[in-house]
Amino acid sequence: MSRVYFIHDTRGERRAIEAELPLCVGGELHGDVVLPEAPADAVLAYIAQADGHAYIQPADASEPLFHNHELLTDSRWLKSGDQVQAGEALLDWTVKGDQVFITARLRPAAVELSSPSGLPPPDLPSTSHRSGDVPAVSSAARSRRAHRLRYVVAAGFTLLVLAAAFVLLATPVAVSITPEPATQSLNGFPPAIRVGRRLLALPGEYTVRASLPGYRPLEERIRIQRHGFQTFDFRLQALPGRVRIVLEPDVPFRLYAGGDVVTPAADGIAELEEGVTRLRVETGRYLPESREVEIAGRGQAQTVAFTLHPAWARVRIDSRPAGAAVQVDGVAVGITPLDTEILAGMRLIALTLPGRKPVTLTQQIEAGVALRLDNIDLPPADGSLSLDSEPSGVSVSVDGVFQGTTPLQLALSANAAHSLRLIKPGYQSSEQRVTLSPEEQRELRLTLSPEYGTVFVTARPADATLTVDGSPVGAATRRLRLTTRAHQLEFSKPGYASQTISVTPRAGTSRNLDVTLKTTAQARIDATPATLKTAAGQVLKLVSPGAAFEMGASRREAGRRANESRRLVQLTRPYYLGVKEVTNGEFRRFDASHDSGTGEGAGLNDDAQPAVSVSWEAAARYCNWLSGQDGLPPAYAETGGKLVPVVPATSGYRLPTEAEWVYAARVYGRETLARYPWPGDYPPKTVAGNFADTRLADTLASVVPSYDDGYRGTAAVGSFPANPAGFHDLGGNVAEWTNDYYAVYPGEAGQLVRDPAGPGTGDHHVVRDSSWRQGSISELRLSYRDYSRGPRNDLGFRIARSAR
Repeated sequence: MSRVYFIHDTRGERRAIEAELPLCVGGELHGDVVLPEAPADAVLAYIAQADGHAYIQPADASEPLFHNHELLTDSRWLKSGDQVQAGEALLDWTVKGDQVFITARLRPAAVELSSPSGLPPPDLPSTSHRSGDVPAVSSAARSRRAHRLRYVVAAGFTLLVLAAAFVLLATPVAVSITPEPATQSLNGFPPAIRVGRRLLALPGEYTVRASLPGYRPLEERIRIQRHGFQTFDFRLQALPGRVRIVLEPDVPFRLYAGGDVVTPAADGIAELEEGVTRLRVETGRYLPESREVEIAGRGQAQTVAFTLHPAWARVRIDSRPAGAAVQVDGVAVGITPLDTEILAGMRLIALTLPGRKPVTLTQQIEAGVALRLDNIDLPPADGSLSLDSEPSGVSVSVDGVFQGTTPLQLALSANAAHSLRLIKPGYQSSEQRVTLSPEEQRELRLTLSPEYGTVFVTARPADATLTVDGSPVGAATRRLRLTTRAHQLEFSKPGYASQTISVTPRAGTSRNLDVTLKTTAQARIDATPATLKTAAGQVLKLVSPGAAFEMGASRREAGRRANESRRLVQLTRPYYLGVKEVTNGEFRRFDASHDSGTGEGAGLNDDAQPAVSVSWEAAARYCNWLSGQDGLPPAYAETGGKLVPVVPATSGYRLPTEAEWVYAARVYGRETLARYPWPGDYPPKTVAGNFADTRLADTLASVVPSYDDGYRGTAAVGSFPANPAGFHDLGGNVAEWTNDYYAVYPGEAGQLVRDPAGPGTGDHHVVRDSSWRQGSISELRLSYRDYSRGPRNDLGFRIARSAR
């Protein structure tokens, strides 16, 4: 139980409790206990408590204090009955149980005495002794009194000598402590003596002790030297504040003060220095919280509370079927159906279930916002089918979609019946239904039976001979039993033009084939029709070269480039050239996935637009595919992983040579060598083709001035008038691949070159023609040469074929 202090002084009676200690003893201005006649601003002493006991400590005042009649120079414990004297004032200390009575009063006035009037009576004789008289003192008694007197005098003299020596040898000392402490002492031997605000102490080591609530106790050793006045300055160090952090909810946390980690003590109290600081708490599953806090310091206790907000969201995850294992950012969190808490942020949620394809979701999680991920389908895992056939190279379609040729590894969706169809010319097709379990691996080998058809051949002249697929069979007129694939039948006789016919027999049906050989002269005339039509419906027109012509351009020609050297060229063999460029629709019959994309904000992918973004090799493969559709030999062969033209050229479809393209664009059907795709000079006066026009001035640097052909990208092939030879877009729409590797030729204007086909090897192929992206005088000339090794969105092609 706390003590209660009852104070009785010049102000009257009042009480104080332990929490109000220390009490100041002094005058009216500063005193908690006011002493009578004390100066108003005097501070004489402090009454404080330590370890449950009260003590008094003198202040730095000139008025000396006495505790139980002893000079008070340092702190003294107070006990019931003690008395403190300051001048004429007394302070009485009485303890009764848990009550302490402090009484301040003036010392009682001395009694004034006066001697009787008249002369004192004469001394009585020592020998007289009457009734009522004081007996005479014996000589022994007088001797003892004299001895005591001599002892007192000697002791007093010794004390005077010692005091004089102390004063002569002592050094004045001042001890300054900031802030002013509640208790202060200078301990050592002999003890220092306070004189006013200073101390007198003999040279030696002393200990300065001081205390003040809210500050660390001071205990410092000092050495007093034998010389003049010495001062010692000390500063009390304030205790840190005792801060308790309270979180709602109550969870483990990390505490930061001004960016530094703070570790609270075992009782949860963090000691923080006085002043304004930013406190920040971080937890594993809540958003960080921070606040600027005024730390009281000086050992004072305070509480700082934070309300935490969740850094997660409640997420419901369900799958079909249920039972899938769920991982969030690679950490397993449970099995579906699942209610869980996921920390905010972009999270990778993965669901796995044996026999099912894994599903991975990238999901943004917002703190405090509930989320449902319901009915996530986990498809059955694929099965694997290893398919082979006899013979190999059989075309395989699964559920009507071409997948490749055998041998083949197929991934098939599980628990579903799939229809496999195997086709190879000359063999009966085979169909098979396959159902695989999830993750099942199965091998399947199918044998295709040959399929035959009958062809009755009648040949004229009758003695003509026949070769089937390169093997002689004798007389041409005969009955043939052939497999139902394409066969090459060649009829020959000296003096006649050999004739090769491709025949594909049909199973269960006979076919009559009548062949009349022509003489060599007649065959030469009839073998070159004016036009041809491919199996894809494309029209090719015969070009019959004549006299030599000049490729390239004069050095004086406006826009001429360095690679346009003049060359004298002659083509000696007729050839066919596509009237129009190959379209997207035609190319997709070969490659259904082809995408010409877009360019400069315009679509390039319509079926009637020219196929672009096609590499040279893809164009060559298309030609071989088209040759196969028409039963013609391929014009390109695979060599070292690359397609190269077959030499000598076959009758299959191919890309035109650079010289063939130039002849058809600049010479054929014209009286003079053409410079531009239109008559006259640059720029064109009328719409003559699809070039870079004013519609593209917002994105292209070079356009034909004041020209609008009506298209921002490519136009449908054949949208503009044909040139005099009957070919469309030989100038404009798209640039075109040619058959030749690119080379820069030195000027050979006077040297005739026949049927040039370009270098045998190279990294780039020649590109001729201007495109919808080009509009300068240099690019729109028909002598303009370019090259490329990869596809472009303004680069397409047209097909050609040797006439004989």
